[in-house]
Amino acid sequence: MLKLYDVSNDTSISLFLQSLQGSQPSSLGVTKISTENGEMLNDSQLGVPYVGKLDTALRPGCTITIKGEVNKKAKSFAINLKPSGSKDIALHLNPRMKNKVFVRNSYLHDSWGEEEKEVASFPFSPGMYFELIIFCDAYQFKVAINGVHTLEYKHRFKQLEKINMVEVTGDVHLLDVRSW
Repeated sequence: MLKLYDVSNDTSISLFLQSLQGSQPSSLGVTKISTENGEMLNDSQLGVPYVGKLDTALRPGCTITIKGEVNKKAKSFAINLKPSGSKDIALHLNPRMKNKVFVRNSYLHDSWGEEEKEVASFPFSPGMYFELIIFCDAYQFKVAINGVHTLEYKHRFKQLEKINMVEVTGDVHLLDVRSW
């Protein structure tokens, strides 16, 4: 059972939970993951850097979960949601261990936007296991880490239906990536 706790007392988290009820996740594995040279990977080969293609393009109501472990001597890692065939990054999540900063941004038209860094508390530490949930609604992404609603990020890349790729890079051991 998935439990989320809202530390910001934001009532939108209940909508987030309701949208997950009855949903069926699918692994971004076997036929859905390909490396840059076109090789197909299976679920046991979640190497980093990781590039996976979503079953269907992103839309309001979609959820992506990423499970992993932060490396013991980690500096940072990044999770990107992006359209294929483009340099654009709709959502860039970049936890930085040394300064305990959780950067969010978008890379659009060959330029980074303004970084967002505000979080109630930094949710990662070296060596820790995490389950990161990204829920997409019509106006923003909602992110929870280990069941705790952590942040929201308003859509800057408005063509959600073009977002169909997940990338994971940096100092992390990737265990699972799923979407529904």
